[in-house]
Amino acid sequence: MGGTGVDGVTVRRGGRTVLRDVTLLADDGELLAVLGGSGSGKSTLLRTVAGLERPVAGRVLVRGRTVTTLPPGRRNVAMVFESSALMPFLDVARNLGWGLRARHVPEGEVRERVSGRARQLRLGRLLSRKPDALSHGERGLVGVGRALVARPDAFLLDEPLGHLDVAERLRVRQQIVEAVRSLGVTMLYVTHDQAEALAIADRVAVLHDGRVRQVAPPRELYERPADLVVAGSVGYPPIGLVSARLVSAGGLAGFAVGARTLPLWAPVPEPLRPFVDREVVLGLRAEQVDATGGAEPSAVTLDAIVTGVEFTGRQQVVTAAVGAPPVTAPGADTVAGTSAGALLRSLSPPRSEVRRGDQLRLAVDATRAAVFDAATGRAIWHGG
Repeated sequence: MGGTGVDGVTVRRGGRTVLRDVTLLADDGELLAVLGGSGSGKSTLLRTVAGLERPVAGRVLVRGRTVTTLPPGRRNVAMVFESSALMPFLDVARNLGWGLRARHVPEGEVRERVSGRARQLRLGRLLSRKPDALSHGERGLVGVGRALVARPDAFLLDEPLGHLDVAERLRVRQQIVEAVRSLGVTMLYVTHDQAEALAIADRVAVLHDGRVRQVAPPRELYERPADLVVAGSVGYPPIGLVSARLVSAGGLAGFAVGARTLPLWAPVPEPLRPFVDREVVLGLRAEQVDATGGAEPSAVTLDAIVTGVEFTGRQQVVTAAVGAPPVTAPGADTVAGTSAGALLRSLSPPRSEVRRGDQLRLAVDATRAAVFDAATGRAIWHGG
């Protein structure tokens, strides 16, 4: 088995199981983002690969090489935390080359590597400055540069941009990704920011409660979530969830939501046949719900009350409660509900006059919905 990451790893700390039989491997040269909330185990996973945590079961691999029992210094991986510990008494140039000098790399090669990484990360004007004269973003880039100078087999980043403001975060993120990709080095990138994970990764792994729920390219993760945890963890605005009953009449299928039936305009799809006349959960993205009145006259609508309107610049996110109870299926707690009913979201033009408390009708395209098992939270069908 090749790649970099963990194979069947379990990690316990203080009597608590933090990672549970986790297998997650990045291909050589791949940027694999690990997405999860606080306590999901994502930082522990990275520390296990780095050698800072010892698993009680399973293997740790770096480029296909088993390193489970090797100390951190012999794994040839570079790890960068949110707060990179720079030597305060050394300038940027000497911080960048510190690890190489500690390994007695010839001085000429040290200067060449430092110069190259400084140009790549646009740090040239900072080389003579001490860390206390740098911004948070600049210190983060220096920490990344120091790791890159070492030419590791794998690059491990643990929330490296968490302390930056939005504008600096975007700039620094782009520089880091460009630099790492130019080297063709495998990167495991831990973040709690789903927008960041979707924007930069070749694949994204969603970690929840110490288990990997799904690993997939960003688009697949968004369009075909494996369960309600993934559906609620990925995408903005958050996915809307509605309890429904799968019905079939006259050879055509539909989803009964209260007094309305959302038609599929087709027979029951094969994966849904065992669920006829049973409760399921519909997952509807904002682009599958129309609150503007611009849908076809024949469109089926749900009565709703607006609970929130969020202006984002190019559009408004309209959140509305429909006449169905909040979803209680396993994993649905990752998407907020309300006592007013299940929440759906829609996108409207920035100058639309929708207000909190307004009553409206939401046109819903059920043919594009994701359908989840109400008993387990697992996805059973994805619409087109």
